[in-house]
Amino acid sequence: MALPYDPQQVEPRWQEFWAREAFAAVDTAGEKDLYMLMMFPYPSGDLHVGHGRNYILGDCLFRMFLMQGRKVLNPMGWDAFGLPAENAAIKRNIHPHEWTVANIGRMKDQFRRWGILYDWSKEIASCEPEYYRWNQWLFNRMLEKGLAYRGKSP
Repeated sequence: MALPYDPQQVEPRWQEFWAREAFAAVDTAGEKDLYMLMMFPYPSGDLHVGHGRNYILGDCLFRMFLMQGRKVLNPMGWDAFGLPAENAAIKRNIHPHEWTVANIGRMKDQFRRWGILYDWSKEIASCEPEYYRWNQWLFNRMLEKGLAYRGKSP
């Protein structure tokens, strides 16, 4: 007869193994086979069933591609600018950046406890100066080359 499943004993062991082995990491300087990008969540609270639907399905695809022997770049990031997070922080009398950073940490831990694998070494957050500095740099290059322009639309 099988022993009962004890998630508090089993799950941390596997989560530690996946992290130690950098199971989801891929060398971005090397040849890549596939790039997966799930939409970045808004770090405005805890994960909920809607997050589960989106990110668990993506994790299943990621694992299937790995089992097929493919090299998959699967990063994660946070869409950290937005009124819902800002309003929630103000309501709690917390600075929006502090609220956002705390939520990112909590949600990241929740993703790990769900067993969802991401290459956390490629993690970004849109509220960090390095992120929007590079976005501004890219926009300026596009502007210089005429790929971004001001115009009228119907």
